[in-house]
Amino acid sequence: MTIQQLRYFLALCQDLNYSHTAARLYLSRQALRQSISALEQELCGALFANDRNHLSLTEKGESLRNLAAPVVAQFDVMCTQAYRTLVTHPPVHLGISKALIPDYLPSLGDYLTQFRQSYPGISLELSAMENDAVPEELASGRLDAGLVMDTGKTAPGLTRTPITEHNFALLIARNSPFWKRQSIAPQELSGLSILVPSLSDWFLDPLRKVFAAAGSTVSFQLGVSFYQVVYAAREYGAVGITRAEHTHISETDSLRELPLTGAPRLYTAFLTKTGSEDHCLNLLKRDLHQKLKQNM
Repeated sequence: MTIQQLRYFLALCQDLNYSHTAARLYLSRQALRQSISALEQELCGALFANDRNHLSLTEKGESLRNLAAPVVAQFDVMCTQAYRTLVTHPPVHLGISKALIPDYLPSLGDYLTQFRQSYPGISLELSAMENDAVPEELASGRLDAGLVMDTGKTAPGLTRTPITEHNFALLIARNSPFWKRQSIAPQELSGLSILVPSLSDWFLDPLRKVFAAAGSTVSFQLGVSFYQVVYAAREYGAVGITRAEHTHISETDSLRELPLTGAPRLYTAFLTKTGSEDHCLNLLKRDLHQKLKQNM
């Protein structure tokens, strides 16, 4: 039994609705159910009764709520007092790639707000910048850490920690001949021009190798924003680079992500200078990794 499990349990006691609580906690519904189920197994009994999708607390659940509420409250008081000692830590300068926001990490702002609330002694200063500028500013010392989109490699002198991992995909419109396909192979795209949102040429080296190995000749249009890619795909049938995320197609969808077979992995990575042992940076990295992985 952990404090985190008790937090989730108490939140569900308030809402009595898995979907509402999961959304409020920025969790998947499955993750919340698994946490509650683990508590029930540990305590050898149900904490909630479900009558036609209406939750209510069981007697065991009522008992746990009465016990857990003061424990969690006292823990929060202890944490607040302990984290005040961090006030002497210099501000943490975090650079965030524009390629990640708002589409790739739409909840990032919420997570960083939660981090500030949880650790009020850590001053977090944020800068949104081009993907390539993040490692450059970090190497120069103007940043303490960075969040970037990459394909598994970084500049010398920097250490990267993968936070999320996805497959490359193509953003296509409903009128595309590939619309109902489950995936697409590089050789099928020969002769096409592909839009690449907010990324530069070096980023595409691993992807170019995949197309070259397949004997496929494509051209890439670089530097456009994600919104421009979406607009061009929807209005003109253009093809853009994105990540494989949503595989279900509904009748109302005008765009979809089509996985690209044989493509390299696409990552969100947390960058620091090699050899940096800053405890606050490690805390931020662990916090983001936990929250982002839960919602991917």
